[in-house]
Amino acid sequence: MLCKNCDSANIVKIGKVNNKQRYRCKACGKTFINNDNFANMRTQKHIIAIAMDLYFDGMSVRKIQRQIEYIFKVKVSQVAIYKWIIKYSTLVKEYVDTLQADLGDTWHVDETAIKVKGQQKWFWEIIDKKTRFMVAEHLSKTRTTKDSIELFKDARNRAIKKPKLILSDGCFAYRKGFSKVFWDHHRSCQLIQNVGINGRRNQNIVERLHGSLKDMLRSRRGMNDEAKTEAMLDGWFVFYNFLRPHSSLGGKTPAEVAGIKLDLTNRWESLIDLAIKWKAEK
Repeated sequence: MLCKNCDSANIVKIGKVNNKQRYRCKACGKTFINNDNFANMRTQKHIIAIAMDLYFDGMSVRKIQRQIEYIFKVKVSQVAIYKWIIKYSTLVKEYVDTLQADLGDTWHVDETAIKVKGQQKWFWEIIDKKTRFMVAEHLSKTRTTKDSIELFKDARNRAIKKPKLILSDGCFAYRKGFSKVFWDHHRSCQLIQNVGINGRRNQNIVERLHGSLKDMLRSRRGMNDEAKTEAMLDGWFVFYNFLRPHSSLGGKTPAEVAGIKLDLTNRWESLIDLAIKWKAEK
């Protein structure tokens, strides 16, 4: 038997609770029960994983609750499902942020407006043309140079190499943010602005990304907390890059095409297991 948190075999028995044997790991110090659950969770891991898959595929929490009761004969509250989504979206996003992607030479950057607490926010994203990998995302109240710098830095850290071209609209914030993060004397990377939806160079790829995001948001209610909204968007980032196959990529995910090799046979369940192990080893 191995520890649920860090996979260490250095564990000891520490008594029973409700006739269930409890263990303590001497490596990480955490306690657990030997069952098919994530650590400190009452619900089986595959039910949690399926709930997250359905959520980011566009199903509402209410409908997910009904499906879980119908298929698994397990009653869970909508609040519990929402807590799973927030908790594991945040955890897995932290883990995948440590993985670098082998991307193409052309990136597209854009922003779109979404409502949080009834107020307009800006969701920024960068997508790689070759792999369809969403390189970075950022939620902000404003469209300033500071926001673009944060977005570009995140993208630079995630990519193995810099792109040769970054295409954007005419937003003034992109020029200064690009110069701060990507510009060098060799001009190895260029920013091309005022790119529209027509012409040889266009932003159609990022507009389709906006469409996928808006489709997912249509069934979302209660986006009344900025921190929870950011966690939900983090989960969508993970789903889009690592679990959602693209027809334009031959049925592969962007992460697969970008050279990120993970065994995701059980989709969210596999990702959560990997993230838990990574966090324990930090």
